[in-house]
Amino acid sequence: MEPWFLITVTLCIAAFIRSLLFRRSHHNNNLPPGPSLLSSTLILLTNPLPYLELILKNLKSKYGPIITLSIGSRPSIFVFTHSLAHQILIQNGAVFSDRQRTLPVRNISSSPYGPTWRLLRRNLAAEILHPSRVKSYSWARKWVLHILINRLQNQKSAAGIKVMDHFQHAMIL
Repeated sequence: MEPWFLITVTLCIAAFIRSLLFRRSHHNNNLPPGPSLLSSTLILLTNPLPYLELILKNLKSKYGPIITLSIGSRPSIFVFTHSLAHQILIQNGAVFSDRQRTLPVRNISSSPYGPTWRLLRRNLAAEILHPSRVKSYSWARKWVLHILINRLQNQKSAAGIKVMDHFQHAMIL
């Protein structure tokens, strides 16, 4: 083989391995410390699952009470002390409850946690789904059920009925 080709391939492989080992240095500065992606993968692949707790305890002594461990392509954050878990989940719950950004679709299942989500959750819990209000919305459930039954009965098709479309329509009403 040509020497220039071997040198180029060797440099590319070395750069790739270096980027795997030191990937946290430029774009994950907000994450707690932990082993690199390659080290995390090696730790998880070379040790059996029952020893995961022991492995995490060893990592705690090296990195501290909060550790980032890359499992697959996503980082997982482990918190080891009760006081830090309380601070993260209870005292600063709104900060950590936001969802990751997904496709730019604006619906309730992919919207970020915020004032609109809190308002919808409060309205559902206090008004629509509250046990004292269930009877007051019975007319709406009967109306939607009547529409669903009529749509299913009126569709004549030799290939069959697409039930999912009708159920989606009924849920949107």
